Amino acid sequence: MPVSAFDQVAVAKEAAPQRRSIPLPVVWVVAALGALAGWYYLGQVAAAPRTMLHLVDLGAYQVAAERVVDGISVYDNPLRGHTRGVFEFVYTPFAALMFAPLAFLHGSVFTWVGALGNFALLIGSVWAALSVLGYRWDRRMLIVGPSVAAMLTLCEPIRETIAFGQVNILLLLLVLADMALPDSSRWKGALTGIAAGIKLTPVFFVLYLLVTRRFRAAATAIGALAVTMVVGVAVLPKDSLTFWSGAFADPARVGVPENPQNESLRGMIARSLGAGGADQLLWFAAALAIAAICLLLARRLWASGRELPAVTLCGLTSTVVSPYSWIHHWVWLAPLLIYLAHLAIRYHNLPTVAGLLVTFVVCSGGLFDLVDLHYGSVFDVPSRGFLGVLDHNAYIWLTMVLFAATAQWLYRTQVPTRSDRAESVRIGAT
Repeated sequence: MPVSAFDQVAVAKEAAPQRRSIPLPVVWVVAALGALAGWYYLGQVAAAPRTMLHLVDLGAYQVAAERVVDGISVYDNPLRGHTRGVFEFVYTPFAALMFAPLAFLHGSVFTWVGALGNFALLIGSVWAALSVLGYRWDRRMLIVGPSVAAMLTLCEPIRETIAFGQVNILLLLLVLADMALPDSSRWKGALTGIAAGIKLTPVFFVLYLLVTRRFRAAATAIGALAVTMVVGVAVLPKDSLTFWSGAFADPARVGVPENPQNESLRGMIARSLGAGGADQLLWFAAALAIAAICLLLARRLWASGRELPAVTLCGLTSTVVSPYSWIHHWVWLAPLLIYLAHLAIRYHNLPTVAGLLVTFVVCSGGLFDLVDLHYGSVFDVPSRGFLGVLDHNAYIWLTMVLFAATAQWLYRTQVPTRSDRAESVRIGAT
């Protein structure tokens, strides 16, 4: 029988995910663990502020801001020193404009803004991730946000980002907040476009929006990126010409690919096989294959209503295939930990708990001192030969394991897609 307008509204409501509140026992446990983690982290900062909160990169951004204010190019010379590939400005002209207020911050104000600003962005990222998971905005979420953020200070990419005063958590927040918007929102995609306008890596999420057939959001993202480019051209025309005419693709501005701190696929291949032309072709082909597989898996995850793991997989993949990825670029391990914790709490099965523990051990640098192992991260653990290829590229291998686990789960589980669920509700309403 035909479906009335009232029935169509009911179908839409039932097909949409129902938001739920975080269980109260979970809130109290997370709050307690967050307080302990936060106290431990603050103790480390107080004991070694020059190591835990040196804000070296934020200081470099400040130099770029001063050049913008003084009308000096941010691309002609390194921000510090005179060595190519060291402290060169690799972000967009729009990013340079965004950093301009830093030129007026000095002394303790600069330090407080760098430290508390990134932690506030981290709290916002946690809230956005929980919102994508379908949790309700209420007092429980307000409590859990700062608590989980404090626990994430044990995650080495998060610690590194805060220590350096890097921009990665801001990009994480922009993308997660964008994906938390309903697909019906006319603004969905705008924050992703702004993130790509700051640093080009988030362009990968435009591909994610395209393969999930959210064309309006993808167009909005492209439009927002174009606006940032126009703003950059209008205010910094010379720098915009330099950047968009080739500086953005100049690998020498970042450093040699075999740098031990380059935790990307390109870095792993360069260190293991070499950095010659054939090796670079291998990296390019492998990067394309990994990106394609990621988008296929992410599309299946999204179609089954699992947006956060889909977005997280894309974030990790964009870091893997990027020509150059420092440890602090791997902030997408934070929403991965959140999602795995969500699964472990909800399902209480051994695979999810084991996955959470393994991931936490791999990406946690903040617990080494507790067990009297004075390593900054898993990459500093001494190893030789084949073991070095494993642990010195641990985040890449972790992402590959995540690929395999996701593919196996999708293959073995007949997961209904969004259209399947909507159709079943429609049939039930007839």
